[in-house]
This record gives sequence, structure tokens and C-alpha cells, in this order.
Amino acid sequence: MAWYQEDIHEIFSQLGTSEYGLDDAQAADLLQRHGPNLIAEPEGISKIRLFLHQFASPLIYILILAAIITIYLQEYKDSGVI
Repeated sequence: MAWYQEDIHEIFSQLGTSEYGLDDAQAADLLQRHGPNLIAEPEGISKIRLFLHQFASPLIYILILAAIITIYLQEYKDSGVI
């Protein structure tokens, strides 16, 4: 039988609690045994690594080449846009 099919009072007795929640002693004991209920912070990525990751795409190389060609052709507005 699944937990959602059981009687609410039986679930409370299995979990050692009541409809009013844990008392202070139970909460302190669980906190001591299991630690705080926190989600782990994701590992941050540095700004330098984020910037360098932009160059992993082949499209970036095509745009850089297009900018170099437009500078060579003295089309400075176009190269600025690129």
C-alpha cells in the first residue's frame, strides 16, 4: 500500500510526529543528526572562463574573420557592427 492510501494518523505514528509538526526537542535532534535542510550552492564559473567559453563556437570565428575582412576593405561601420 502506498503512503497516500494510508490513514493520516498511521502516517504520523510512523514518522514520529503529529498534525502540529515536530516539537522543539525532535527538531533539534534531527538538526543535530542530519544538519540544516539547505540546497547546495552550485559551483560558480569565473568571468574569465565565461568569456573564453564564447570562443568555443565556430560562428564566433566566422564573425571575427568577417570583421577583419571589413577592416581590410576600410568598411569601418560594417566592422563595428560585426
